[in-house]
Amino acid sequence: MITIIAFITMLIDHIWYIFFPAEELWRMIGRIAFPLFAWWIVRGYKMTRSKENYAKRIFFLAAISQIPVLFLFWDQLYNICFTLLFWLLSIFVIESDKIKNVPKILLIAFFLTFSYTFHFDYGIYGILTILLIHRFWQQKKSIVYFALLTFLFYCVDYNTLSFHYSYQLYAIFSFVILYFTPIQKYDFKLNYYVKYGFYPVHLALLYIIHLYW
Repeated sequence: MITIIAFITMLIDHIWYIFFPAEELWRMIGRIAFPLFAWWIVRGYKMTRSKENYAKRIFFLAAISQIPVLFLFWDQLYNICFTLLFWLLSIFVIESDKIKNVPKILLIAFFLTFSYTFHFDYGIYGILTILLIHRFWQQKKSIVYFALLTFLFYCVDYNTLSFHYSYQLYAIFSFVILYFTPIQKYDFKLNYYVKYGFYPVHLALLYIIHLYW
């Protein structure tokens, strides 16, 4: 069920971006999507039998999705699946017994810097959000940490040391959905191709509609 809500809110977010950028309500609802997808990929990582194959699936999904993203969001070089992939790489590093602490810190710093430099969707904020969900899996205090993370990234102007309002704050409601409602009780399995195909397919369809809008 959470995946369905993530799909719907993501669709609303992309429709807003492409067709109705002046409609603020659509934008607010769209902020809910990413943390739900972050929860979904962490859950998948915890349940998968092969973490390596899981990473490969995310990589191929990122590569395929990049084609419609380049047409629809030309100012974004890498789609959200690359952000998810770099989170997976970070987790592989963190959980590795063969890598010492200092190299771990350096590698994760490299992943974060790379995501920022090459304009990954949500970038450093996105990777840290998924790391937070992974670290505090199913713990309600993660809401506070996520709210603080969002505030520091989107509501603070570090040049003037001032605060401002950001629509990204509405993303906090996604954690309310995750931890304060019984919605997970009604979860169900989606078809494999629907689950992994929705992202690139809906982007391609939106692009086709956009051509004739």
